[in-house]
Amino acid sequence: MTVEPTPVTVFTGFLVGAGKTTLLISQLALLKQLPKNYKVAILKNEYGDIKIDSALATQSNGNLAGVTEMLNGCLCCVLTGQMRAAIIELQEKYHPDRILIETSGSAFPATISIQLRDLAKEFSGQASGQGIRLDGVVNVIDVENFTGYADTSKTAALQAQYTDLIVFNKWENVSERQFDIVWDRVNDLNTDTPKIKSINGSISLEAILGIDSKLGLALLEAPRHQGSHDHAGHGHDSDEHVSEIETLTVKFPKKDLDGKELTSFFNYIEIAPKDEIYRMKFVVRLPGSALPAASKSDSSDPRTYILNWAFGRYEFTLISEEAAPALLDDYLAGIGTVMVGRGDGRRFRKRLSSGILGDGVKVEL
Repeated sequence: MTVEPTPVTVFTGFLVGAGKTTLLISQLALLKQLPKNYKVAILKNEYGDIKIDSALATQSNGNLAGVTEMLNGCLCCVLTGQMRAAIIELQEKYHPDRILIETSGSAFPATISIQLRDLAKEFSGQASGQGIRLDGVVNVIDVENFTGYADTSKTAALQAQYTDLIVFNKWENVSERQFDIVWDRVNDLNTDTPKIKSINGSISLEAILGIDSKLGLALLEAPRHQGSHDHAGHGHDSDEHVSEIETLTVKFPKKDLDGKELTSFFNYIEIAPKDEIYRMKFVVRLPGSALPAASKSDSSDPRTYILNWAFGRYEFTLISEEAAPALLDDYLAGIGTVMVGRGDGRRFRKRLSSGILGDGVKVEL
């Protein structure tokens, strides 16, 4: 008996902070509308070597079957050969009804779609349950910052061009005129693709399920040599692509239980240069009373939080003990990544190691 292929939805968005993870998690919450036996598996791709976001997804919904994170590279170049194995593992382990892929912020969607096309052909007609089909590519646009990088990054423009649905995110934080400028810029890049606004980082479930990818169909019809050579016409140079960002790993040493060792770090996230630092992701364990004023609670017991910082805005998310990643066995205070522009890694390593994040903090490039 031939098993129906598993639909795959791909989320893209330039660099970090566009809102891909928030949108993906909101879709998991909406899955409660579907039967309880409808299961979703997630494949997350991230620069850096620390699994942080899995905890956010894991505690979000009972329809989530499992999460796999692919670190230290991008699916469309460095990790290109590993996506096949990851998808097969998700299918064999969880037997999902749908797979959601969140790409790194520098991913070229056409390249990933080509890989999915090849997998679809490889498993076509098999009864193993490993068959897949590309259901759609969703591009998340950070309206607050899009005009700042659309003209300087080939990747940002390509993500807006090679997609089946464009989601305008964070539009609530800008003026109507600013939004119109972004809308016009995106229309210059891609006139025909449907475009919608998110509501607090979320869109309807119907907008995601059943997109019926035009990009996927086009790539299925394209000759193999055309797709693999120029990636649907954009001349992908993997060296240029990989160097678009550099990632620093920051580790806070084990100290007291009151969280005071993070005071310097919390002061820094208030003033960190948003035009130089793209994103910070950390997992920290400390009392809620030790958090910055905007996030502080009355709790005096150590709890695990995930910090997401992007373009000067940040949020602490409390993680249940069951979902908390096992990253802090050796680091009581916290561990995480700081993402900066290409060529800035060594400079920021020196700056962040100078003591502005606190005593004894280790910064690795």
